[in-house]
Amino acid sequence: MIVKKFFLLFLLFSSVMFSYVVVTINPYYLLVSELLKGVDDVKLLLPPNVNPHVYSLKVSDVKLLAKANLIIANGNLEPNLEKYDNVLYVKNYIPEVFIEHKNPHFWLDPYFVKFYIIPSLSEEFYKMYKDNKIMENEKKLLEKIDIFIKDAWKVLKTDGLVLVNHPSFYYFFKEFGIKIKWLEEGHNVSIGLKKIINTIKGRKLIALFTEKQQPESKIKVISKELKKKYYVLDPLGIDAKNFVDLYYKNLEIIRKALKNE
Repeated sequence: MIVKKFFLLFLLFSSVMFSYVVVTINPYYLLVSELLKGVDDVKLLLPPNVNPHVYSLKVSDVKLLAKANLIIANGNLEPNLEKYDNVLYVKNYIPEVFIEHKNPHFWLDPYFVKFYIIPSLSEEFYKMYKDNKIMENEKKLLEKIDIFIKDAWKVLKTDGLVLVNHPSFYYFFKEFGIKIKWLEEGHNVSIGLKKIINTIKGRKLIALFTEKQQPESKIKVISKELKKKYYVLDPLGIDAKNFVDLYYKNLEIIRKALKNE
């Protein structure tokens, strides 16, 4: 009887040891880590220096996912996770009317994050953990988002067009009233370099951007042709200390681009 009780306690202890949340990409890892601070352990699946569009799961990734009590994924972005029945997809929290060009980079729109992503994840977490810390963490994070939005409007009061290599920041620029075109095939568009150069030459081009996780070959050609410097954004926050820090680091890069620094 004593042995049986000990075995049951061991199983309980083991399940607690392996209880954690896995988040597929770094931006949501940063966000979920803040929401679940003091509540549960959070682990990152994909390193932030890789392109999630082309990433394939490794054996170690599969082992990590197998022991997770919950998986947070963006959807339509990272490796297929359909075989797992404990996945929450952020894409399901964004109203379809706001999704354009099948673009899955929802975390880069601070309004999506404020009104849909944070409230929805917080509600799911509270149902699961019943811990008031989640609501306290949510309030703090939303306050930080509000401050960022105010700061961003001060920097982004401009009109014109930005050209990007990959449309990760599509929703971001659109929210702040800046028109955007992109070079990469995919996301429901395919534009040749010659055509895009001719199009841009007749427009008020305010900045050129590529991303740390994307090749720079095409944007270099555009930059040389237009004699305009390009800047490197980081949608996955390789060096970000927290979720809002990801926003501020990119905002500073955009500020420099707009000032041509």
